[in-house]
Amino acid sequence: MTSIKPIKNVVPYVNEEKTQIIGSVIYIDNYGNVITNIKKTFFEGIRKGRVFEVSARSHKFKKIHSKYSDIINFDIPEENRNDEGRGLVVFNSSQYMEIAIYKGNTGNVGGASSLMGLKLRDTVTINFVK
Repeated sequence: MTSIKPIKNVVPYVNEEKTQIIGSVIYIDNYGNVITNIKKTFFEGIRKGRVFEVSARSHKFKKIHSKYSDIINFDIPEENRNDEGRGLVVFNSSQYMEIAIYKGNTGNVGGASSLMGLKLRDTVTINFVK
């Protein structure tokens, strides 16, 4: 019987100063949404209410939305909105941090994986401001 090889780097890394979380892309769904290994409880435990910035390649996010449609500004008339194709960060139903493109999928405008150039095991960094 052969032994099972453990996968390394599945757990996000936190620096000594607790000012940074370094996570990884662990899954890309059918819509091109990028799921990381950073769970909401882990994030909030390190965050402790601080301001943060999520970085994935050259893309930066300073807000985590509760749901995809939170990116829509309902104060603007629907015909003037420009929300499709905008990137956002949410915690998905499994409470993992997910980077997505609003109304994006691999069949039309593309998903976060293709539009942001993110692949499995790519790094996602969260920096906290003291």
